[in-house]
Amino acid sequence: MDQFTRKAAAIAQVIAVESAVDFARKEVEDQCPVSASGGPNVAHPDTFAGELIRTRLRILDFVLAQPGLEYLETEAEKVSYFRDLAVPEVLIPGRVYKGIDPNSTTKRCFVDRFPVFFSAESDCPPGELTPTFVYCDSASRGLFHYITHLRHYEHFLRRLSGFHFVYAAPSPVKFHRAEQFFRSTFEENSAANVQSIARYFRIRRLWDENKHSLLTRTDRDFLRYGNQRYRDEFSESVYKKWAAGRAEEQATEALLGAHQTAPKWRFRTHLLPCDYDIFRSESGMDRGTRVSEDRSVPRSASRSDEGEG
Repeated sequence: MDQFTRKAAAIAQVIAVESAVDFARKEVEDQCPVSASGGPNVAHPDTFAGELIRTRLRILDFVLAQPGLEYLETEAEKVSYFRDLAVPEVLIPGRVYKGIDPNSTTKRCFVDRFPVFFSAESDCPPGELTPTFVYCDSASRGLFHYITHLRHYEHFLRRLSGFHFVYAAPSPVKFHRAEQFFRSTFEENSAANVQSIARYFRIRRLWDENKHSLLTRTDRDFLRYGNQRYRDEFSESVYKKWAAGRAEEQATEALLGAHQTAPKWRFRTHLLPCDYDIFRSESGMDRGTRVSEDRSVPRSASRSDEGEG
């Protein structure tokens, strides 16, 4: 009987894996640009599908470990909730897809499908619950995808009165660096934000003086970022005074003081149980990255930090 049970479990696991692979391959078409031949325009679609499967499984692990939470489960529920909070639709994270008609497009929101829920530990009164956003990372050493994700969500999150953020990964190795980047992004009085304001003012003045040839592509990208973040009425006033001769230090201090009403946030980490290396092997990816490879001292997976941007 034990042998039969083991065989049945093995068959069920194979079926589950095959279903996940088939699901991810179909999703590749939605997640990737389309090539001239009509297929996904990626160099290694199997690699992409393998990572997509692993991300979905990490999300599943997180949800199964938090069974009592109230989730916004569908795209429609998420969009409806944030619309009710008066968040402009243009700020809701999403991706624009081309339709069959070359002139038609459709925006799909929250396509990453990372969990969004209301924390049971929230001390807000009923009807004013704080949404919690989850990012499930891999055990690889890099933070590129996480940084890209935060940048994509940044303006949206800043529009909220408050939010919680959970960084989940199958290894604690990146917890500290992930927290540092989060803080540098959302702590308004951090050194990174002081430098950001000063840089934006300098680049914008070059643009306003029509010295466009002095701006690199990186400068132009940063100008667009700053135009979204610092184009409120008070920021405009501070910039004009600075451009008229006000000391840069005084201008940045004034702007930082005005932004102390930015969202209240809480950051915490969550240790996932598995990285699902089997899919890395199946998709031809390097098996070298494992949780046990990094021998640095791990941080506590239960750490929780609060801040006010």
